[in-house]
Amino acid sequence: MEQEKRPLTFSLFFLRLLSGIIGGSVGTLALFIVYFIMINVMPKAEGVSSMSLFVIIVMTFVGTLTANTVTAAMVTFMDNEKYNRRKTIIMHIFLFNLVLFFLTIPLYLLGTLSKITNGIAAIHFLISAFVSALIMEVIAGYKYSLLGIYSTALGVFVSIGIALLMMAGAVPSITIMFVAMPGVWFILQLVGGITELIYDNFVKFYGVKALDIQTDIGGDEELEPKEEEEDDEEEEDEKDD
Repeated sequence: MEQEKRPLTFSLFFLRLLSGIIGGSVGTLALFIVYFIMINVMPKAEGVSSMSLFVIIVMTFVGTLTANTVTAAMVTFMDNEKYNRRKTIIMHIFLFNLVLFFLTIPLYLLGTLSKITNGIAAIHFLISAFVSALIMEVIAGYKYSLLGIYSTALGVFVSIGIALLMMAGAVPSITIMFVAMPGVWFILQLVGGITELIYDNFVKFYGVKALDIQTDIGGDEELEPKEEEEDDEEEEDEKDD
């Protein structure tokens, strides 16, 4: 049975935006909870950069993992018709964030030497949010995968652009830290929703499902008859033998 794409309603669009804000805010809260817990067990002496680095790595991991999983859980619950494999999505997001955590440890060590640890943490979160969103879109099904890839990529570029504008405008780093996680997930859902609404109306008016992976826009179907003829000839040869 062919999978039909569900239309994105404005109420569902709003709920997905709300999910991004709440999920990102919970991640930020988890980050600061880890910070206040670990700051009390850190040595008070000066020159403990290795311990400080450990705190930053743990904070970033817990914050990003919480933001990504909570947002994914809320979005899959709100938009269950599209994201109907909630447990699979959350499991893959958890596994990816765990792998990313270990992969970024060497980058944090290099960042300490270059004094760009905060930049590494920002890249860590952006990559984790970007791939987590892609995981959701890919598992959602072939009717959504290409649309999800395009919209997620656009959302990441918009997020980076806004972050650069904030840094150029001398926005305090503490402000950026507070709004980063809910802001990025809000933008991913906002850009994703707008892109999907535009695509739905494009399909409605023009009848061309350009981002359906089963839509042939490159002439691939022209090769299929030749392949079928070759298969038929091989079957006839086998019968003759």
